[in-house]
Amino acid sequence: MGATHDSTTSSASDGAHGAPAVEGNAKASGPWTVRALLAWINGFLKDRDVDSPRSIAEILLASTLQIERLKLYMEPDRVLDASELTHLRALVARAGRHEPVQFLVGRCHFLGREFEVAPCTLIPRPCTELLVDRALEWYRARSGGPSARDGTGARDGTGARVLELGTGTGCIAVSLALGLRAIDRPQGSGCRPLASSASTRADVAASIPTIAINGESSSETTSSSEVALVGATLTIIATDIVAEAVALATRNAARLGASMIDFRVGDLWAPVEGEAAFDLLVSNPPYVTDDEYLALDRNVREYEPASALRGGRDGLDVVRRIAQSAPTRVASGGMVLLEIGWKHRDGAIALFRNSAWRDVEVLQDGDALDRVLVAHRV
Repeated sequence: MGATHDSTTSSASDGAHGAPAVEGNAKASGPWTVRALLAWINGFLKDRDVDSPRSIAEILLASTLQIERLKLYMEPDRVLDASELTHLRALVARAGRHEPVQFLVGRCHFLGREFEVAPCTLIPRPCTELLVDRALEWYRARSGGPSARDGTGARDGTGARVLELGTGTGCIAVSLALGLRAIDRPQGSGCRPLASSASTRADVAASIPTIAINGESSSETTSSSEVALVGATLTIIATDIVAEAVALATRNAARLGASMIDFRVGDLWAPVEGEAAFDLLVSNPPYVTDDEYLALDRNVREYEPASALRGGRDGLDVVRRIAQSAPTRVASGGMVLLEIGWKHRDGAIALFRNSAWRDVEVLQDGDALDRVLVAHRV
């Protein structure tokens, strides 16, 4: 076999000079370097009408080499070995069939954090970050204003009971847990310099506050700051009907430091029967209409679960179920945040236009599309 990239029948197992054995033809000569592979994968995917082929090429190659994407351009002449080419070949073939790149590498980013993803649930989208941002804004105003602090800078212990329906990867619940916990830290309790002596280190450790999550303190010691925070108990429950999704979300939470979340398997409200009312209800439910589903891009329709996408004829089947029970599940003064389809503003608002709710509105995402319904419990 020759050492050029012109061969379409060679196998990656033949060595650094062998072309990945996927259908297509690369026109460069020489060994399979980072530079050559980026050009070849880009062309291969472009010929198959895959969106963002260059970005996907970078992601797949960086994942194969287990390096950051930027480093690809720092080592453009790096030659891949046989095992790396074999692994990359399989990924490129799948990408050519329009499988989402997030599933190929098993991860995606949401609000700056990396989450594991899998075909058992939806891939997190940037537009959903709006929902988390609004929830944190609500909590900050509810318990984080100047009137909510005592003379030591500690919170007044308002806390919150939070419920997410349809957690999927857990990206919303995890982001909320970490964000709420950060808001509840006393002022001035950020990073401290490392102490040089054992006695000073002990003094610093003794002053670090703890925040009770689901009624459990994160430290065995008690300080004046901890006493002020113990009342600010955060209870966070997240549910999903798909057991595999709950397992995935649990792994994400543990890896990102949010293992305080109580993940439960079940349909919507079933896992929280008998629970007290919640202060905050969030959900990104299925909301794609039947007609819209048929027109979805193949990388969505063929690979992401229909059960997490389809919302019935008008896209509001699950939203309607949430709205029907929410008045008895959300405490007075609480809030509901639901992601909705961009055409569903009027229909979604109508479901919450009754005496149980006030200040019902729909927020627009970064693309100026109606995206998140907000309703405040009377």
